[in-house]
Amino acid sequence: MVQAAGRSALSRRQAMALLLGGAGGSLRALSPPDGPPVRLAVSESLITDVNLNDARATMLVFLKRMMADLNVTITVSPGVFDSTEEILRRARSGQLDVVALNVVEYRQIADMLDSTQIIAEAAPLGLETYTLLVKKTSGVRDLGDLRGRRLTMLRAPKMCVAPAWLFNLLAAGHFAPTEQFFSSVTSETKVSRVVLPVFFGQADACVTSKRGFDTMCELNPQVARELVPLASSPAMVVTFYIFHKNYRGLSRDRFAKVYADLPSSAAGRQLATFFQFENLVVHDAACLEPSLAILRTAEHNRLHAGPAGRRGA
Repeated sequence: MVQAAGRSALSRRQAMALLLGGAGGSLRALSPPDGPPVRLAVSESLITDVNLNDARATMLVFLKRMMADLNVTITVSPGVFDSTEEILRRARSGQLDVVALNVVEYRQIADMLDSTQIIAEAAPLGLETYTLLVKKTSGVRDLGDLRGRRLTMLRAPKMCVAPAWLFNLLAAGHFAPTEQFFSSVTSETKVSRVVLPVFFGQADACVTSKRGFDTMCELNPQVARELVPLASSPAMVVTFYIFHKNYRGLSRDRFAKVYADLPSSAAGRQLATFFQFENLVVHDAACLEPSLAILRTAEHNRLHAGPAGRRGA
């Protein structure tokens, strides 16, 4: 049951060793850069369950390679990753040119960003889908059967829309909000620690990523036989790179292309392995509509639920 977690940790360590081991002599000297520095901001919300120092080192090594490829200077904050509050502040004050963030953060500063060019994972495999799982033999047949039961939820960068999605499911059934509807709600950063408690009867339901659950099922067929989805979300883009609306630097298109070409270089593949994504491509604003629709609906439901929550708890 621990094969997936072990493999992930090992692959990240291997990627880190390759990146740091090969960084010294392969970075060519830069000629005078084209234009002013590109101010990159990366939200710390995209980093979960990895060593922060390793994540910083991995990103810095890749950025050095990227600067050589683009012939530009890229600046980041001293800690590489910024808090949500700092991301919002820098975007509003025009102190960034491109930012990596999640869709919840994006929604707060959408008017500051240019949604015509979004660098995100390619469809369909790169899109994120959430699933609410129960045990086949538990007697749970619909959402109402989970009232007063125990829930576990995956806590990960790409699960940022999951609380809103679950809130909407409950609101559609005229049930109380999540914390009132379930007897307990716990979260974990490992798919196995979210799914296996349901499998062993220690929890009654879980919300996890479909991709993570599918991987567990490939390694452990008994999990696939025992757990069934009660509901699934639409496929969504939830984390991405996006440019500030005022940024029109010469390196803009080249910046996007470097990320789109990640699989073609060893450094790009190693970065993707460490941060657990597949392939980045350029999208337009339409790619965000499924996740934004969930967030808008949740906001509407909260406004109309009232301070006491909904009936049916």
